[in-house]
Amino acid sequence: MTHNQIVKEQLLHILFGTILFVSLAAIAVLLDLASIYVATLGVSSFTQKALEYTAHGMLVVDLVLFLVYLAASSGQLVKEMTR
Repeated sequence: MTHNQIVKEQLLHILFGTILFVSLAAIAVLLDLASIYVATLGVSSFTQKALEYTAHGMLVVDLVLFLVYLAASSGQLVKEMTR
């Protein structure tokens, strides 16, 4: 495999990983919107807050893991480029 092919594969890997993390963030946003909607249905405050906190926690974990993923993938890309 040539140097350029390896770099292209790494960049493609980063792109697909980013799409995955953006999808998970979108799910967290939808869950947050759902928590607002269920509040209008008259569910208990506990249920509404549980959905809200779950959405917030999911988004925070997603962002942290995305940053770790980007750092690791970028490190690999730099390593491949300097070979």
